[in-house]
Amino acid sequence: MHPESDCANTMSITFYDRWGNVVTPYAQSTIKSRRGVFALVVAIYDNAIMLSAEACAPDVPELPGGGIEDDETPDQAMEREWAEEVGIAFNVKGPFERFQQVRGFYADDRKEFWIYDQTFRLYHFPDHVIIGQKWLNSEGGTAGWEAIASLPKLSINSAHWCAIPTLLSRLALPNT
Repeated sequence: MHPESDCANTMSITFYDRWGNVVTPYAQSTIKSRRGVFALVVAIYDNAIMLSAEACAPDVPELPGGGIEDDETPDQAMEREWAEEVGIAFNVKGPFERFQQVRGFYADDRKEFWIYDQTFRLYHFPDHVIIGQKWLNSEGGTAGWEAIASLPKLSINSAHWCAIPTLLSRLALPNT
């Protein structure tokens, strides 16, 4: 006979903050499920991607995107999040590829733990861009284009970094 604790239907999940550090919930922590969608938008003629950074973590760039509201489709959520976090037209082709993961995430700005079902989508941005230029977004953070070659040197949100190399490996960039 097994002890009762061996039969409990519990899921073990590790929670990470945006820097990749393990964060352990305490007894009174809020833990909830959440779905999100994120855009890896590649400026195909300039070998660059769009990154945004939240006002609460300006040193941790990430892919634009976020939570899907109850009344939204993933496409509607992506367009809303892009408008909030980037502030330019979502003039893209795609999505061409997807990367999905379920990850424990500690939302430090909200003091919440999420079991986060994240879908990352690969899009092409068909126009030329200015690499390195940053601008303020409507949420008080920043957005801008970064050279693909510079990505390993940046402190990108650890959950987003899981998706970026996989999706970029599936991308065929045109010769410029």
